[in-house]
Amino acid sequence: MKKYLPVILFVLFNNILIQTTYSQASISQAQSIFIYNFTRMIEWPADRSSGSFTIGVYGSSDMFSELKSYTSGKNVGNQSILIKKLNSVDEMEGLHILFVAFGKTKEMAEILKKIGDNSTMIICEKNGSLEQGATINFVVIEDKLRYEVKTATAKKIGLKFNAYLETMSISKH
Repeated sequence: MKKYLPVILFVLFNNILIQTTYSQASISQAQSIFIYNFTRMIEWPADRSSGSFTIGVYGSSDMFSELKSYTSGKNVGNQSILIKKLNSVDEMEGLHILFVAFGKTKEMAEILKKIGDNSTMIICEKNGSLEQGATINFVVIEDKLRYEVKTATAKKIGLKFNAYLETMSISKH
């Protein structure tokens, strides 16, 4: 049962969030819950399983605050979670996850160049971001927060998705 607890919690949170209409502030709250649950549904390469599990936030103070609050005292496996507010592309090193806010997606080419192939999963919130290099993209459809995934990008950078993560997404590329 303990093995399935993360899956059950993910599905539960996913269903609750999908059924609720969000204001802008609560979108950040919902996204932070999703992001934390994503960490439990993705397998990073073994060389990324020590030290802090680092999530960078680029371009959204609301998301930074929500993630910092929601993940306080939580771990990813045996790694403590560190949330970093990033002010420039130059600061994007050693991240497991990078959240790129809507207004910063215009810098995707520069972001991808800086990150390279170091197993950093990029999460965005703008239509078309998967085609620009994101692994997961949040979308709002009929006032409901959803996400889409690009499995090929995850595989390219050495990440392995849990089947539930893909099943719950609205589209798989």
